Amino acid sequence: MQGTLKTVLDNIDGGKAAPCYLIYGDEEYLVEDAMNRIIDGILPPDQKDLNLFHMEGEDGDIDAICDSILTPPLIPGRKVVLVRNTHLFYSKASSSDVVREITSNIEKEPRRAAIAFISLIEIAGWSLEELKDEQWKKISDDDWRSAIGGTAETDRGKWLPKVIDLCDRLEITGRGKLGDTDKLGEVLKGGIPDGNCLVMTAGTADKRKKLFKTMKDVGVVLPFSMAKNESEQKGLFKDRIRDVLAKRGKRLAQDAFLSLGEKTGFKLRDSLKEIEKLIVHVGDRETIDRNDIDAVVEKTTEDSVFDLTSAIVGKNAGKALQILQQLLDQGVNHILILAMIAREVRLLLQGNIILESGEIPSFRPGMDYRTFQAGIYPSVKNLVDKYGREDKWLATQHPYVIYKTFRNAGRFSRRELIGYVKRLADLDLALKSSGIDPQLALKRLLTDICRPE
Repeated sequence: MQGTLKTVLDNIDGGKAAPCYLIYGDEEYLVEDAMNRIIDGILPPDQKDLNLFHMEGEDGDIDAICDSILTPPLIPGRKVVLVRNTHLFYSKASSSDVVREITSNIEKEPRRAAIAFISLIEIAGWSLEELKDEQWKKISDDDWRSAIGGTAETDRGKWLPKVIDLCDRLEITGRGKLGDTDKLGEVLKGGIPDGNCLVMTAGTADKRKKLFKTMKDVGVVLPFSMAKNESEQKGLFKDRIRDVLAKRGKRLAQDAFLSLGEKTGFKLRDSLKEIEKLIVHVGDRETIDRNDIDAVVEKTTEDSVFDLTSAIVGKNAGKALQILQQLLDQGVNHILILAMIAREVRLLLQGNIILESGEIPSFRPGMDYRTFQAGIYPSVKNLVDKYGREDKWLATQHPYVIYKTFRNAGRFSRRELIGYVKRLADLDLALKSSGIDPQLALKRLLTDICRPE
């Protein structure tokens, strides 16, 4: 059935959880929020470590999903299999939505954009190799329309080269064999073990697909689209921003709400990303005011944090300095940039320490993400209970962040990283208390961090 989140949560509270949930739509914050609340309702906190099984969309092949939802939980109780950002509901009919997902995430969430692009071209029957080296230019508007569906996307020259380059840099070449979605549909219709539950999220979904209809018949589908009415959009914007800030012990001054909304177009997802920057910017101060908005959200960042930190861990000084200059030219505050760098260095140091501690199984830099999730990540999660859940602690981050940090931690010695932590602290103090040139100081810092051993 298609329900509301309130009805779903009330049913779960009453002991009537559905066997499966599909949560989808372009309002990503609401999708994520609904996902978390459903999982929290189904699984008690003390069962999550062992009875919550998580797959990212590109790793969630049909056979693995079916095997997982048919397998009893590790400890008595309920079991949830979570598949986030699945592309199993994509089709040629939804390709326009997929293109929007790609173009809106190239700068903000490059990995997500690259994976969505691979799904798009696989729907069309193309491979990445066929589009590289500007071969995509050989595709006419008519051929593009025929293969992708929807409009001809005559402006694709603005984003196709970028996302093809992203796929190369992130080493994302294809999803491999995902399997037949009919198999998953048959498993769901045949009934899964009592107490087991499948939760899937998607940016878009074609309602005509057989799997969508099965999810709706057997379980619940919850759509979350961006508010179309301006008044409704602003009301949702204000309520959600206030809730998120309250959980972090912060508040937004009244005049700052309008200022933030004007700069982000009252788009919830974009606003919440800016809120994270603002929280870093104000430090221990409780209230975020209009001056903070002007300082941090003055311009849209064209180059993501991903690009800068990737250049740092790759010890690519030229690329790091180029991105730094672009960020500065776009008005990104130098204190915020320093905080971005400091976070990456802290995580690398923690990764280095964890890997050498002997508390987790052996990790190899060449290990793929799926192997990491199955063999290493459960031990990392155990460290959270042992050492705490502080939000700057590597073990509490998203599994993919942990995986990438472990892969990169070996590029630096512990002595190097400890030295950088001290230097970052000294530079933070100097930037806030003296008249040193922030641009020059940041450039020197990046040059030193990226210098080969």
